[in-house]
Amino acid sequence: MSDRDELAAFDAAVVEAVADEHGVDADRLAELLRTHQSNVRGLPGVEDLVYEWRNHFHLDPMLARTDAAYYLALPKHVWDEFGDDLAVDDDERAALIAVHDRQARSDADIAGFEAARLDGDAAVVLTRP
Repeated sequence: MSDRDELAAFDAAVVEAVADEHGVDADRLAELLRTHQSNVRGLPGVEDLVYEWRNHFHLDPMLARTDAAYYLALPKHVWDEFGDDLAVDDDERAALIAVHDRQARSDADIAGFEAARLDGDAAVVLTRP
């Protein structure tokens, strides 16, 4: 059995719209998303990382878990490490954060969480393997 594609939790139209808004090539943004998802899988793994975050932060960051994805609201500083790991410039980092936020807000109703929970936090959408 093969793993689910890293971008399965992301709508191509969302990626393209955010890329356009941030002046980043859509293929480059998709590549960054794929690398980010792959890197998370290479850490302790998606499920293990979500478990660690749920135990580390006072307010449970997991908004929802679907068959396809985890939706999390995390302190904004988590993107500092992700951005450093991906060696992105400021525009690419902003686009990467924005696409996670836009996708999470877009999926809030079907995933069963309040999009307002993302206000003041950073969205992280992790494709389930």
